Formats: sequence, structure tokens, C-alpha cells
Amino acid sequence: MPQAFTGLLAYPITPLTHDGELNLGALVRLVRDAAGAGVSGVTVLATSGAGVVFDRAERRAVTEAAVGTLRQTDGPGATRIPVYSAISAASTREVVHLAKDAEQAGAAGLLLSSFSYLPLSDEEVRALSVQVADATNLPLCFYNKPLQTQYDVTAGTLAVLAETAHLVAVKESMRRDDVAGRIQKLRDSVGRAFSIGLGADVQLLSTLPEADAWHTGLATLLPFDFVQVWRDAQSGNPQGPSLERLRRIAGALGAVPSSIGVLHALAAILGTGTVGPGVLSLMPRRMTWKP
Repeated sequence: MPQAFTGLLAYPITPLTHDGELNLGALVRLVRDAAGAGVSGVTVLATSGAGVVFDRAERRAVTEAAVGTLRQTDGPGATRIPVYSAISAASTREVVHLAKDAEQAGAAGLLLSSFSYLPLSDEEVRALSVQVADATNLPLCFYNKPLQTQYDVTAGTLAVLAETAHLVAVKESMRRDDVAGRIQKLRDSVGRAFSIGLGADVQLLSTLPEADAWHTGLATLLPFDFVQVWRDAQSGNPQGPSLERLRRIAGALGAVPSSIGVLHALAAILGTGTVGPGVLSLMPRRMTWKP
């Protein structure tokens, strides 16, 4: 079985109907298409999936839908693609409830960031992670978002949590200086068995960094292009037209303030039934999609 939280990990939006309800049918199609294209895993309810805006029952329904979809795609000799579930919430009690729900729904792992009203300390992050580990046996990935949470996890804290809290991976943003130096510092602290992944589509596609995982929301909407770029990057093959296409689209999306909104708008353009709050008004008028 492949190491958890490695490879090309697709982060779907959570499609919505016009009245703001979950559109699980649209989610199923996104997850099925990403799996069919060859992504390594799917992570629901993270930033792209706007998980923190949904209640507990809705979040469980999303995880169940994604897990159920990939179970249906299993066949003789098939390797099941893991579904990971983001469990960030404003209180430790809620995080623990979400962790248990995700495990019961069939998730293969949990994604946790230090989401809180005030920035957390290293001690508080360690305590939170340990409580999640006490509540579930699932592997844990720490989602480090210093720009949004005002907390930047240290290499030492990751090493401690790898020993005490089922922590097997970290998702790092490429929106920092000296990404390569950061990766090396973490690697020296946590070792080779720990997955160090990177996110931020514009930066990923600009540099095609060497990492254990790429975490990307765009890969769910344009999975065949992203899988091709990932495979070429891993094998050292020359990149083809998929990379230029993705760079152009990611650059256009990155120029708009609401990243979640434009992902919903792009999804709608590509035929996914979804409407996000005000997303269509956020879409650049100059942007068109050409397969």
C-alpha cells in the first residue's frame, strides 16, 4: 500500500445548488473523474472544499459520498485511491468529533490545520493533534498555512507529533521564501518516511518542485492535464502542452481575490453543477476555457 499523503492529491470543491445545499451528485462526478485520470488521492473539505462552513452532518455526507464513489470504481486487481478528509474547526471538541466521523465514513487519513480564533502556540498544536490521535487510528497530515492562521509549524513540533500523534505528513505552502531550504530542514527533522507535500497551484506549476506530494485544487477540475504534468515531472520527461495550459489557467484564477469563488466558477464553466456565493461576479470577463 502506498505511503499516505503522497503523489498527486486532488482537492475538490464542494459543489452547491442554487439554494446553497450540497450537490453530492456533482461531487461524485468530480471525484470519479479525478480518480479515472489517475490522481494518487482525493482530499475533501479542505480550503478548496470550504469545509469549515459546513456543519457536522454535511461534512460527514461529503466524506461518505467521496469514499463511496471510489469504492464503486474498484475492480479486480485495482488499487483503491484513498480519500482524505479535512477536519479543521474552531474548537478541539469539534475537531475530535469530525475526526471520528471521518474514520467511520471510511476516510483513509485526516488533514488538520491550526484553525482558531487566535493563533495557536506549539504546545496547543501538539495538544490538539494528540487528542485527535487518541480519538482515531487514522494517519494525520498537518496543513501548515502561516499566512492564513498566523502559525508556522516548526520542524521540531512535526518531529514530536510524528512520534506521538500518528502524524505522517505535512502540507506546506509554496508562498514563502526559500522553499527548498524549508523542505530540507523538515526532512532533516522528520526523516524519509514522512511525506513532505507542497500546495499553491501557481507556484507548483511555475517550478514543478521535487516533493513527496503536490496538493492541488485545480487537479480535480483539470485532472488529465495535471496528472500528465505530475508524471512528466516525476519521470524527467519533457513537458508538453498540458503544462502551459495549466499555467495559463492558474495564473488567471490567481489574479482574482476569491480563490474558492473562482474554482466554483471554473467548475461551472466546465459543466459541474455548482454555484458558490457571488462566484460568477468574481470571474474575470476576459477568461475563456479552450480544451
